[in-house]
Amino acid sequence: MSKTVSSNRKLAFRKMLPRIYRIFSLIKENKYISLDEITRKISYEFGETSVRTIKRDIKTLRDDFKMPIAYSKANGGYYLFSKSEFPFPKLTEGEVLSLLITANMLHQFKGTDFEEDFERLKNKLELFLRDNNVIPSDSIESALSIPFTFIKPKVDIRDKFVKILKAIRERKSIIIEYHSFSSDKITERKVDPYHLYNFEGVWYFCGYCHLRKEIRDFALDRIKNIRETYEEFRKPRDFNVYEYIKSAFRINKGEVERIRIKFDPYQARWIKERIWHETQSIEELPDGSIIYEIMANREEIKRWVMGYGAHAEVLEPESLRNEIKKEIRRLGMIYGVFK
Repeated sequence: MSKTVSSNRKLAFRKMLPRIYRIFSLIKENKYISLDEITRKISYEFGETSVRTIKRDIKTLRDDFKMPIAYSKANGGYYLFSKSEFPFPKLTEGEVLSLLITANMLHQFKGTDFEEDFERLKNKLELFLRDNNVIPSDSIESALSIPFTFIKPKVDIRDKFVKILKAIRERKSIIIEYHSFSSDKITERKVDPYHLYNFEGVWYFCGYCHLRKEIRDFALDRIKNIRETYEEFRKPRDFNVYEYIKSAFRINKGEVERIRIKFDPYQARWIKERIWHETQSIEELPDGSIIYEIMANREEIKRWVMGYGAHAEVLEPESLRNEIKKEIRRLGMIYGVFK
């Protein structure tokens, strides 16, 4: 057998594994379950699946996995004629932690328009963790806590999400009516969508904007309308989505410049403990303060620095120092410090 054929079979098996595990679980959970019922539930959870595929999967479970599955004509369904567990390979501690983190984080989507989808995935993960004795069923939610705050959009973005994801996969341009945050105007744009991503609970997609003639980021909750087209596009060969995303300090990916900030000894201890951006460098001073240098977008850095109040001082560039001075004067006037 050629290496290519073997590799293709392994890939096909990996794709099939979640489905056949779910089929096994359905048979295990029910005294008798019909072929039609299995097909209906699998189609709902995994997408349209034929009866023929389900029959083939059950044969795989019996012949390849040696599962004790039989069919009862009298009861019209499949059942396990002896106690059995699905033969998953033993998980490493890191893999167990990854599954627990995933199951825990899915709870954060309750109350959003993605709740139903994530709830089904959460239930599958928890079923897996229980069935493999990774952790007792009554301890899954209490085993791990992640302080993750999900920002819930005020508008339903599920339909937009599905359409954009489809356009990305099929490499088709889309037409959007977009409410720009900076100009406070709604414009119609043709966009070639490249990638969907989440930042602090808000969904964005990046793509080539034909109106602005450059790659831009668009928040899904600011899209007023979206239309699919039949126009195909080609993603530039030199575009690397991960390089693109990490180029921002937080979310803005506009022009970047060299910025130097001084943090006092109190705040410096915390700043030194984290890698805020891959371009950062830190110079430690004798009194415990630090000079923090970064290549970033000034608007993002301005908001970030002002959040630390008197503990942070922008040293360079001078133009950014002046912008922050103006903000401080405005604040002083608002709070009655300056008249």
